[in-house]
Amino acid sequence: MDISSKFSPGYIGNLFTLWYTNGKPRFAKFRSMIPVDPLTNTTPQPTTVKTWMSSDEWLAREDSLDREVEKVVQEKYVASTVEMFERHAELGREMQTIAFTWLKEHKDELTPGTAVRLLVDGIKTEQDTASIPDMIKKLKAMPNEKLLDTIQDYFTDLPAEIDAY
Repeated sequence: MDISSKFSPGYIGNLFTLWYTNGKPRFAKFRSMIPVDPLTNTTPQPTTVKTWMSSDEWLAREDSLDREVEKVVQEKYVASTVEMFERHAELGREMQTIAFTWLKEHKDELTPGTAVRLLVDGIKTEQDTASIPDMIKKLKAMPNEKLLDTIQDYFTDLPAEIDAY
């Protein structure tokens, strides 16, 4: 008789969920979290739980969930990076607007160097960041094979010697 059949339907799955959502602890820590099975009013033996924890089923579910978590984290990171660059581009445009307005309203008060510096910095900020969100979105939408080819092409076009950051 399969040991799994001695427990209520869903008990083992609920146990997996409990284990996973608590950070996949080692058995010694997980043991105290194991609830009583409502059908049998018992808890599984330690060896049984350890067997479940190392089973292909639990390992496959863990791997699948880990990949999903990583995907969500990467998507959030990409989205926040795109948002940051969009804010920077907007800031560059705003800096230009301030410079233009200032130039118009305070031609006589503003030193030419200050006005030019504000204008140049605003343009540079916009240029440095404006295309980055679109580029990131395009890269994110590429299939893995195309992305790898693009990265490989980029690195083959670089000079032999590159200064490290």
